[in-house]
Amino acid sequence: MRNFQKWIVATLNTSKIFEIYSNPDGKPRFYGVEAELLKTIMTKLNVNYEIVTPKDEQYGIELNDGNWTGIIGMLHRGEADIGIANLGVWDDRFRTVDFSFPYSTDGLHFCMFKSAYRSELFGFYRLFDFCTWMLILGSLFITATVILIILKVQETFSSIMLYLFGSFLSQTLILHRQIHDWKIIFLSWLVFAFIMSAAYSGALLSFLTLPSEGKTIETFRELAEGVAKDSHRVYALRGARHVSYFKSSSEEHLRFLGNMIDKNDWYFTSDDMTQNPLKKKDSPDNKTRVDVVLGSRYIFKLLYDVGGFKYKVFISEERSMSGSIAIAFRKGFCCYSEVNTMLTRIVESGLYEKYLKVESLKYWFALSSEERKEIEIEEDRSLSVHDFAGAFVLLSAGLLISFLVFLIEIVTSHIKL
Repeated sequence: MRNFQKWIVATLNTSKIFEIYSNPDGKPRFYGVEAELLKTIMTKLNVNYEIVTPKDEQYGIELNDGNWTGIIGMLHRGEADIGIANLGVWDDRFRTVDFSFPYSTDGLHFCMFKSAYRSELFGFYRLFDFCTWMLILGSLFITATVILIILKVQETFSSIMLYLFGSFLSQTLILHRQIHDWKIIFLSWLVFAFIMSAAYSGALLSFLTLPSEGKTIETFRELAEGVAKDSHRVYALRGARHVSYFKSSSEEHLRFLGNMIDKNDWYFTSDDMTQNPLKKKDSPDNKTRVDVVLGSRYIFKLLYDVGGFKYKVFISEERSMSGSIAIAFRKGFCCYSEVNTMLTRIVESGLYEKYLKVESLKYWFALSSEERKEIEIEEDRSLSVHDFAGAFVLLSAGLLISFLVFLIEIVTSHIKL
């Protein structure tokens, strides 16, 4: 290999991504996913290099005067030759610096702790949505009307409704034998009642086995609604272009999110991002809110796609922006092609994925036993009286109505006498 001159590499001192530690001999030690990637490239190219970090600890955003902050700014000013810190390839950056072959493709997602299990009064009604219940009720009325027309004076509308409703509860459908002449209508209702009854019974058994789970926000539009209701807070990485992208978006809910983040200063540093950013943050008004974090899926998988976190943390499928991750070079850098060749080999051989998985496992095992136990502990899933409160209320109401009807029957019978 050729022995190139000494290269200046700009990065951020970020936990699990590029950790920098000093040695007594003055030679720093590097650990993390991006650090392992850089060391592999430099070892294969036999290059001496020096690590520098921007004073503002930012990735790089363009200022109004045309200058840049962070790593991109150091490359733009010629203070560094290479920038490596999980940098996204954006149009404005591409005009300022050069980029290597993309070694990852990612987008802007959000993550949060999943909603806790909850039980609601009459929660078993929510096993079907409102539209399904209305369609079932409509089918009941329409079928009862059709049967009434067929049987004419043989049955009353109320008795037909009662029999049809009883068929949902697996009761025998007792109607005048004239209905047997209309086999298609009769059998169609029986099949419909069996399917809906079986579907509801299966859903009810699942509900009783595992109490219902609270609704988890899944889209950016729902996230904006949660912020508007003051039930959620959204945090973004300071120095990244997430907020500026939101504020200039054509979609109103994204603009709202960007403005709220900026207004409330919902930011954290790059090091916070890799130190479990979902750690509960204090609220000035002591109100309980759900903390939501914006970031790349790459980071979220590094932190939360391991151990007990897999089942506790929700990572959105929807993404509001997408792009490639690459190494940045100052304009006119001499050895672009050599770095690109090595980077391509590393990615295609699966080494980069290995670095990511190793770092993820190291993070999980670095947690204390108490922290892991707290994450992995299962909530109490045993059924309580509260889980059956709705059923008991209905039973009590039915018994009360029956008792009142019984009293009315007694009173009216005595009046007639």
